[in-house]
Amino acid sequence: MTKALVNKKNKENISKKILNIFKKKGFNFIDLDIVIDTDLLAQRSGEAFKKYALNFKDKSGKEISLRPDLTIATAIQYIQRKKKGTEKLSYFGSAFRLNKKGDLKVFDQIGCEIINSKSSPEYLILSTVLSVFNKFKKKQIILNHIGLFDNLINSLNLPERWKLRLIRHYSRKEYFEELLNRLDTNYDLDNEKIKIDYNRLGVLKKLDADKIIGGRKVAEIIERFEKKIKDPRDNFNGSRSVKIIKDFLKLKVPLKKSADIIKKFVEKNDLKIKNLNHVLLKLNNLNKKLGTKQDVIFDAKFGRETQYYTGLAFSICKQSIELARGGEYNNLIKTLGGKQSPAFGAAINLNQLI
Repeated sequence: MTKALVNKKNKENISKKILNIFKKKGFNFIDLDIVIDTDLLAQRSGEAFKKYALNFKDKSGKEISLRPDLTIATAIQYIQRKKKGTEKLSYFGSAFRLNKKGDLKVFDQIGCEIINSKSSPEYLILSTVLSVFNKFKKKQIILNHIGLFDNLINSLNLPERWKLRLIRHYSRKEYFEELLNRLDTNYDLDNEKIKIDYNRLGVLKKLDADKIIGGRKVAEIIERFEKKIKDPRDNFNGSRSVKIIKDFLKLKVPLKKSADIIKKFVEKNDLKIKNLNHVLLKLNNLNKKLGTKQDVIFDAKFGRETQYYTGLAFSICKQSIELARGGEYNNLIKTLGGKQSPAFGAAINLNQLI
């Protein structure tokens, strides 16, 4: 028997065992569509997925994509099912992405999602996935709260255009660093840059308002430019905000200490962060439920590359190998065309278990 066949057989056996664990926890298995409407993916799911998706045209000429992510595929199916109430769903399959070199990478995953729950589902998802790895020793859980970063940015003394930029491009590490450098030097106060903005606005107004550029309609881009130009270009202290952001992203501490350290950081920088107490309470509650036997780290940089995460995000690792990853994505269902629905889920990387 070839190695490929052995791996396939092992993968199937492991998948059956994991799905059985999910079933006992009340999750219902669903088959996910292997292709996704490219227009839906490009316009609504984030720039990263559009960039790395494998696209092609069907017989009718419509552009479609192999699913680059199983959470997005689950969210689309949830919308199509049109069911009311809480859904606890599980799945098994492959996600297909192109790497930076353009090579196809296949990720075999098995996961579970809780959608439209009125209670907080994060511990159920986390404990369910952890139960799969009961026999694994020296594993580590990395946690973060993406919404905390968004609220931190909104608390800073910055023009609205800068807040929007920093939140929108937080997932793009290199470009985000470039934005911080520009903010640090008060780039927006350069008269030449202001002139360029006016010229760009003039060009945009000549285009079809419904044309899509970078996943957004021209009309929406024009609206943002007009807000940017009207937003007073005061001599704000960008360097202070940059220091606060960089210091925040350096936070990497045991979960049991995270709430106190975050609170001290906020007080030290004289910030008023929206929903701070709610976030700190969640971190403390998770710490109590996970107990002292788990090695749990709060890392303020973790999870930023997944654009649809809105709240708690986590990863389960063993010796720097990521076994599973999950998080809260409360806006994704609406972004994909459904109703606003809270959601939390996780996927296990089967490739790392073989």
